[in-house]
Amino acid sequence: MIRAAAAGFLLLLAGQVAAGGPLTLDTDGASERFSMKDGGATGFFADLLTEVFAAGGQSVEFHVRPWARCFEEARFGSADGLFAIYRFGEREQQFLFADEPLYVVHEHIFVRRGQPVDGVHWRDALRGKRVGIVNGSYHGQAYQEAAAQNLFAAVETANSAENLATMLVAGRIEAAFSTDELMDEVMSRTGAPIEAVQPALEAMPVYVAFTRKRDMSAVRDAFDRELHKMKQDGRYDALIKKYAH
Repeated sequence: MIRAAAAGFLLLLAGQVAAGGPLTLDTDGASERFSMKDGGATGFFADLLTEVFAAGGQSVEFHVRPWARCFEEARFGSADGLFAIYRFGEREQQFLFADEPLYVVHEHIFVRRGQPVDGVHWRDALRGKRVGIVNGSYHGQAYQEAAAQNLFAAVETANSAENLATMLVAGRIEAAFSTDELMDEVMSRTGAPIEAVQPALEAMPVYVAFTRKRDMSAVRDAFDRELHKMKQDGRYDALIKKYAH
């Protein structure tokens, strides 16, 4: 009863915020394109989302959460949405997706440095091995099919990309599935001795997705219009260049 009452309060509060306050967006903060510094959001995604919503007079409040909690809060309506998320059938039922992608990321297999895996025949190389992913993450059709076929001895989960890299370095798993942007950020910050297997498994667009607990269609439509405009008039490419390494 207490939990139900608390959930109801969160939904009511979130509805009030959406009606008159900032739009609340969750992210795990692991992307090299988003970070929180001195209480403020910075990076490509932060600038892009702030500019897109500001065009419609809407401010944005970013919340950094573990990835699984981002999903939970957006599903139950205590956040207005989350980013940057892959789009596929099951998630279409849970969230209202923007049509304009934020960016395109590349899914890779990561291994310990000096222990390469054949990127073309990775299924044979990883058959019967322990692999890892971040809890609540999705890694494309090729990975999904391999997991459904029980190709791996086990799939271990971590609550962050950094913890996933730690598991890999420690030998608890033989390989990790993640994106280049997530693991590049971990490697640059921690020096973890891991490397990406080439070629990439898939190139996949990522999106903003909104809660379905209230009508966010007008917010979504305005977002799509402005992001499309930014891609047409050069502002999107200018932000890409601003944050290019």
